[in-house]
Amino acid sequence: MCSRGIFQLKFLQIFYCDYGGSSAKIRLFLPTLIEHPLLNQPKINLQMYMKRNSHPYLNGIYVNGYQKQISLKDLEDDQQILDRIALLRNSFGSQSLRHAGRKVTTLTPSIQGGWNENLFKTNIYPRHQMEIARTYPAVEAPDARIIPRDKPIDVYKKQADPYQLIQKPRLGVKKASNI
Repeated sequence: MCSRGIFQLKFLQIFYCDYGGSSAKIRLFLPTLIEHPLLNQPKINLQMYMKRNSHPYLNGIYVNGYQKQISLKDLEDDQQILDRIALLRNSFGSQSLRHAGRKVTTLTPSIQGGWNENLFKTNIYPRHQMEIARTYPAVEAPDARIIPRDKPIDVYKKQADPYQLIQKPRLGVKKASNI
């Protein structure tokens, strides 16, 4: 791809084997590939290397020194080879950007609720907690008191606790009164 009119691809290297079966289509296509208009550009240098005992591949070297490799193993069509070459020619010579840094949070959370890692787990509680949750406390019968009807019941009146009315004996050392 061009950036300010300059192709980013500097060298296009084609590696193939002279007797391997996976390189058969490349060997037949090499004479026509050299004259193809896709590669007849003065800015792109085409280099061909015979590398024995390996599968064919393309190596693109870009202006900034970054390299990309694409396999050409067992391709059926000449058009597939040209598509791979065009992919290298039309791409920038840089890695894709990684999303690092702070995570984005929103002030308006989702209606469905936030994500929880235990959302789809079926057994998120231990068994003993599940058994305790299923038991209900026994309902006690209310005290049967006889309340006279002539006095209204004051619900908001604080009742005196009978245990606090009992004075507790003081423990410890007695103070001397004559000193």
